[in-house]
Amino acid sequence: MNATGVWTSVDAYRVAVAELPRSARLTESPRDAIAVVAGTDAWWHRAGAALADGALGVVVSRPENVPVDRLDALLAVGRPVTVERPLLRSDSAQHVVETLAATRSPDVIVVECHASPLSSALRDAIAWARAAAGDTLAVRTASFASGRELALLESASGVPVSLMAATQAGAPPDGRIRMTALGDTIVEVDGGDHQMIVTVTDAAARRIAPTRFERPERLALRRAIEAVTFGTTPPDLGELGHDEDVARTVRAASDS
Repeated sequence: MNATGVWTSVDAYRVAVAELPRSARLTESPRDAIAVVAGTDAWWHRAGAALADGALGVVVSRPENVPVDRLDALLAVGRPVTVERPLLRSDSAQHVVETLAATRSPDVIVVECHASPLSSALRDAIAWARAAAGDTLAVRTASFASGRELALLESASGVPVSLMAATQAGAPPDGRIRMTALGDTIVEVDGGDHQMIVTVTDAAARRIAPTRFERPERLALRRAIEAVTFGTTPPDLGELGHDEDVARTVRAASDS
């Protein structure tokens, strides 16, 4: 397999290219390459420009602002967009999805999120709840009290989700998330700064998932290369829009 071109000015992804010498190589143009854009400022404009210039696909690194109404234009292009999120590793999330798919749906999901600022971490906390529920989420009630955002969510399949989020100056730079899915099988996710510990407890044993050593940038780039090579479309952008929609509804309670 020929190495896929990667066009980026993001240092961490230039390192990731060096870590994938057989499948990735740096290029001077986004045309016929994967474009990696930093998720700062108006990243959607840079992503759209790269696709217009002939990029095979795009990786968005750690998006800060997510204008949901702008995501449809990127989706409409029909080329893969992979998203690297600070507190959501795709491999760990997939482990949670596969674990809970093999058993009865959780009775309830509890999510706690602490960060400063809260926006990106809240979005990723909702993503973990969505992964555990195995379905989209809707906000049933939301309130703001004692510096905490409290919300009751519900999945499309009827799984209730209790969410508590608080701005905390002493939290890790990217924030910290703890998610517990309670049912016949208990799944716990706890951590921050790209190190999420996943624990599964059932009638037989309590198991801690292996630590993931692959850097998140390498993981995202590898997924993007696979998408371009095999013609698949990652669900990342649609899921990002869903999670931002839910997060905005929750945050609106603190603004009212």
